[in-house]
Amino acid sequence: MNRSEFLALTSSLIGGLALPGPIAAAAGVELDESYLEKGLTGMAKANGWFESHWGAGILAGYYLCKENQLPAETVAGIKKQLDTAIKIRGDQFVPLPEEPVKEESIQSIAKALEPAIEGGLRAHGHAVIFASLSIRALKDVPHMAQPTLVNKLCGLSRQISKKKPEMKPSAKPYEDSQEMIDATFDSVGRFEPVLGHADVLRPNFTHMMTHAEALLNLELMGFTDLAQSGFLGHRVHITEDVPEIPPESKADGKKGRASLEALMDQGFWNDTSNQNQWKRMWNMKNNPNGYWIAAGHLFKVLYSYHRLIKQVKNKEKVDLCSKILLERYLNPEVSGG
Repeated sequence: MNRSEFLALTSSLIGGLALPGPIAAAAGVELDESYLEKGLTGMAKANGWFESHWGAGILAGYYLCKENQLPAETVAGIKKQLDTAIKIRGDQFVPLPEEPVKEESIQSIAKALEPAIEGGLRAHGHAVIFASLSIRALKDVPHMAQPTLVNKLCGLSRQISKKKPEMKPSAKPYEDSQEMIDATFDSVGRFEPVLGHADVLRPNFTHMMTHAEALLNLELMGFTDLAQSGFLGHRVHITEDVPEIPPESKADGKKGRASLEALMDQGFWNDTSNQNQWKRMWNMKNNPNGYWIAAGHLFKVLYSYHRLIKQVKNKEKVDLCSKILLERYLNPEVSGG
């Protein structure tokens, strides 16, 4: 498949990547464009690039529900958690003062991204992830393209561009987006031995996936050269070594149980133990995942993963990678990933 065929196929799938067909009214449960407005505001008003996760997660949650035919109960559960995240962060989601719209300024976000992806990997690909999501959202709600907001979004890339890039001599750019996707799933699949070993720290599987989708999304939006310039950094991102399993480490009974279906079930979103865990502040000793998940990672990984899996023909590989990638979200004892 050449690039033009790939892009044509991918574009045709965007309306329903995980489960065919767009979501309609979902039995009265629906996310409106106010979530795009809130997400962009939450990103722009972040105190430093890391706190932009909260706004980006709202955008990802919106698109997760809009692009996929999900049960109404699941959409309601996702919506409730999005609303909880917005409430928790309070002032971060209060709108900026109104300014004249400059729709052409959306392009400046892509321009600001360029130095943040040159020369290797910075900040687990967050400059790409944030810029790709915000450009997509601004194209859908162009009335939000106001100078202060756009400048603050550009500032996220400017902050990350100051970091020294991580490079590996063996890393080579991909030929195209399909090679990037295949390489990502091949890389994650190597970590099958760690399944069930909650005491073994994982590399950052979540951002390997969200980074890949962000580059794909840039390409789909017409920023082909920019996406290609980020291929090298993503290649560096997926070259983590598989950790050795300590002899004393025993696989627990939850080994291999994680699945995409489990995370998209209403039971996962309505589980009060999950909700309580997500509200608790991060603590490496007794809550390594909760607040980290609530900060938007769960929404972003599900949004990105739903988009990527349609490009992987080997469904056994998808099932394996789902178990590895999503184990952290279903087992609170697992750290990393």
